[in-house]
Amino acid sequence: MTRPPTIDERMRDVFEVAPGAHDPLADLAATAGASIEEHLHAQSRRRRAWAAYPWLLLAIVGGVTGTSALSASAAFTRPGPIAVMALAYLVCFLALTHALKSIPVGIAYAIWSGVGIVLIALIGWRVFGQQLNAGELAGIALILIGVVVIQLFSRTKVK
Repeated sequence: MTRPPTIDERMRDVFEVAPGAHDPLADLAATAGASIEEHLHAQSRRRRAWAAYPWLLLAIVGGVTGTSALSASAAFTRPGPIAVMALAYLVCFLALTHALKSIPVGIAYAIWSGVGIVLIALIGWRVFGQQLNAGELAGIALILIGVVVIQLFSRTKVK
């Protein structure tokens, strides 16, 4: 039983013209085929990269949930929050592993940790009644700005 040809194989069959009397046409066809193939692979890489961001978001939610549960566990004396923490951290690191298949580790970690820090600070303030002074708020703002700058200006190639 033979497998059906891949899109790359089909494109190669269409655009590869044997050199001979029509060398200019063969060169034109080969160039067009290479250009189309490169364009198709670039689109696939972009789709893969954007498909990794929901995994990164899940990793952030898992990390923030785990850290909040860690705080609620009262130094590991309450079994409910300990169970939530363990499950949330498991989800966090499994999702981060999936995100790292397409997002470079430095970029993913900067976004994961930066957004996580900001969310944990907000949860600490709203849920646990922790106070944030002006310096801490300025630091949190700088972290958010850093995450945005990394996301907007990173020239790291996506796998």
